[in-house]
Amino acid sequence: MSTVLPSDGGLFIVKAEGDSKHHLCQGPKEDNIIAIEPDGDLLIQINEQPGESALYYRVSSIVLQKASPYFDRLLDPKKFSEGIVFETQLKSLKDSYPDVTMAPAAALPVVHISDVGQIPARYPCKNVITHFFDILHDTNSFWVMMGSLPNHIALLAILADRFDAAKPVLDHITDQGWTHTHKETKENKKDSNQSSLRSKEILWRQRIFAGIILGVPDWVMSYSRLLIDAGSERWRTLSDAELNVDDEAPWWYLPRGLEGKIMLLVQSDFQ
Repeated sequence: MSTVLPSDGGLFIVKAEGDSKHHLCQGPKEDNIIAIEPDGDLLIQINEQPGESALYYRVSSIVLQKASPYFDRLLDPKKFSEGIVFETQLKSLKDSYPDVTMAPAAALPVVHISDVGQIPARYPCKNVITHFFDILHDTNSFWVMMGSLPNHIALLAILADRFDAAKPVLDHITDQGWTHTHKETKENKKDSNQSSLRSKEILWRQRIFAGIILGVPDWVMSYSRLLIDAGSERWRTLSDAELNVDDEAPWWYLPRGLEGKIMLLVQSDFQ
């Protein structure tokens, strides 16, 4: 249950009871705003790290609701208090400006989202979140890749899973020609260098994880086979501390029971 409170600035704030994942808040400074949609009617506030200045993404509420069932529910005034307050603020804004596009960005309604999914702490969120919102708006804007292509796609998959937007992300990577499966050679698979094996396992796990979330079965099957053949560093260690996992990256814990299924399959092969 949530309580709607007027703020000192005349806007409204949602005080959510028992839900700290998102709420509405005051507007930002103009230089902290990233314009995904220059004529957008909503700001999404995201704090990358505790204590750091928040970033605000100017977006179209209509586009978000069409692209993501998560945002469709969140901004629906019949379902969530965030939707009620957003609708109230938007009506107030339209009373002040003949067209919302004429309003300064800092005056737009703001939704604060504190949980963007299990993105590892060592990866700055800004670039991949910007790309994610660009994908939802189909802007074809310039964006910065976070590390390797499999790594970047895996980070997009984390956001797609969190915000229920697997289809537009899959459509985007398909249009980009990124859904091909790399064929490992026998020489590569037999490489015994520990650093090389770890790098390959991370790549394979990122592909498997993204394949599960986005719906690319060829990635799941092909890279699971490579992981089974080579063995996993995770399966050979006794604890997460020994494994030194990548800041609890979700690809070290393959979702939907796949990690356990693969381990059982490997164990049965040795019996």
